[in-house]
Amino acid sequence: MSVLRPLDKQPGLNTATILLVGTEDALLQQLADSMLKEDCASELRVHLARSLPLPSSVDRPRIDLIVFVVNLHSKYSLRNVEESLRHVDATFFLGKAAFLATGDGRLS
Repeated sequence: MSVLRPLDKQPGLNTATILLVGTEDALLQQLADSMLKEDCASELRVHLARSLPLPSSVDRPRIDLIVFVVNLHSKYSLRNVEESLRHVDATFFLGKAAFLATGDGRLS
C-alpha cells in the first residue's frame, strides 16, 4: 500500500482512468455508469474505491483523475475522504483531483 502519484506509470494511448472514492457504493456506481454512457473520443475507464490506499498491484492502470465524493449528511463520509487524502501525493491536486459534494439539501 503506497501513496498514489500521478506520474508513476506510463499513460495509455487514448485512454483516461478515473478513480471515484466514496462510501456510498450505489451512488458511485450510478455516477460511473453515467460517465461511461457519454460518447467520448477516448476510452474511459472508471474504477471505484471505498477508501484509499489502494492495494499495491503491478497491473493497476495509471490514475488520471481522482474524484472524492462526500455526502454532506454523513460525518463518516467526510472522515473517510480526510483519511484517504493522506494516501495521495500533493501533485495530484494540480488539476488531477476533484471533490464532489452530494446531498439534496434536505435533512431526513
